[in-house]
Amino acid sequence: MKTVYNIRMKIRIETAALTAPNISGVGHYTRMLTNSLALYSPPGTEVSAFYFNFLSKHRDPILNSSIKHEKHTLIPQRLFAKLQSYGLPLPYDLLSSPVDVAIFPNFDRWTTSKATITAVVIHDLGYLYFPETIEQRNLAHLRRRVAHATRVADLIITVSESVKAEIITEYGVPASKIIVTPIPADPIYSQPGTIDVAAKYNLPTKRYIFSIGNLEPRKDLPTMIAAFRALPEKVRKQYSLVLAGGRGWKTEATERAIAEAQAAGEHVIRPGYIPQEDVPAFYQQADLFCMSSIYEGFGMPIVEALTSGTPVVASNIPVLREAGGNAILYAQPRNPDDFMKKMLFIIANPQKVRLDMKTAVQAHLNTISWQNNTDHLIAAFKEAVAAKKHRTN
Repeated sequence: MKTVYNIRMKIRIETAALTAPNISGVGHYTRMLTNSLALYSPPGTEVSAFYFNFLSKHRDPILNSSIKHEKHTLIPQRLFAKLQSYGLPLPYDLLSSPVDVAIFPNFDRWTTSKATITAVVIHDLGYLYFPETIEQRNLAHLRRRVAHATRVADLIITVSESVKAEIITEYGVPASKIIVTPIPADPIYSQPGTIDVAAKYNLPTKRYIFSIGNLEPRKDLPTMIAAFRALPEKVRKQYSLVLAGGRGWKTEATERAIAEAQAAGEHVIRPGYIPQEDVPAFYQQADLFCMSSIYEGFGMPIVEALTSGTPVVASNIPVLREAGGNAILYAQPRNPDDFMKKMLFIIANPQKVRLDMKTAVQAHLNTISWQNNTDHLIAAFKEAVAAKKHRTN
């Protein structure tokens, strides 16, 4: 889409996900979205970040220096979120200046009194399709608030065509109201890592298979662990399976699979949450990256791995095919034997795999960019603001 020029627009983005001690996938998306709107929007666009930071106890988001920070220090976000969750419409921006667009990147559209239009990001519908994989305290909240957001937001932003189709099916949202923003990798993944992963994190082997993400059921890490344990013994002695990420929820089956593998002497390693500055090196120094999820909103780690130059094996589900295109190998979901065979193929042919996939990787990555995302967003914002002003005049 052609870039839209000469639009004077004020955009406010809710960035609470960036104040957490350990930033999640939603947080990384929020950071990239906010920075990209500041970087790629037409001249005259003003981007601000809004967040609660009660008594300044949390860190402020680290964002592009051109972005204005707005924060509430007198109201705890937990209190505000509770009121929002139960339908008590306290506008979050009573003390803020008016904006054209307010963006909410974390499923829920907050009540606003100062925005011409609102846009909410719905990353996936896992709470509908795989409720057993969702943290119990969030399940009712998501079911209630996402349905509300689809009704009251002027625009819906999502991260894949797969989720767009799901939103249309489940909520009857017109396709014209939904903007898809596939997630490119941060440029840091194409820059050489600065650490020796095996040395810094005391891995038992120099070579390893990498996976990253919170421990939660829809990642289906037991399948990945079973696939690793099915590799030939000679390979297992040379490799570790590194499962990075926070603890998440409903982790019993995953933790049991990890404990059983470790008790059997397998090199299954849990380094926990990895600081962002170390993550590129983890990808780059891995022999391969693996993603065994049964459901995702997009699959950003696949794009990060490809940007890092690392071969990928992932579940053969539609959304991960969007993330990986023709540049990766796919295995049947919940099938350890198929995952093992694809892992072994890459391990046995590392140079051939990288060489064969080089052209496909670059072609695929060229289709995903924040410049394109920003162009689509700004065009949609401009149209929606004009329509809203026309209706109110």
